[in-house]
Amino acid sequence: MRTSYYLKIILGGILIISSLEQKSIAGCSAEIRILGDDLIGKTFTSHETHLLSQRILRAKQYCFRGDEEESINAINSARELAGLKPTTGTFDWENVPIEEIIKDPAY
Repeated sequence: MRTSYYLKIILGGILIISSLEQKSIAGCSAEIRILGDDLIGKTFTSHETHLLSQRILRAKQYCFRGDEEESINAINSARELAGLKPTTGTFDWENVPIEEIIKDPAY
């Protein structure tokens, strides 16, 4: 009986820890999606495309590991190469009018 009680506690702890890790991954995965949306319609040379794909892959790897800061750095590196403004990884509620959010929920 004691063993099953301890197993339940351990399992509950593992579930709590894994849910906390998911929260950190959500920010960088959203930023990777936003980067993809921002790249639609842009044209690049084959060399630029290769560099972009490397940087995006690196960002995905960092994000998968839960290293959000490194992932955001890799995303910003890709954004810089594409000629886009860098991201902080947080939504800028003060500078984006609510009307734009309603029209284009991709923010």
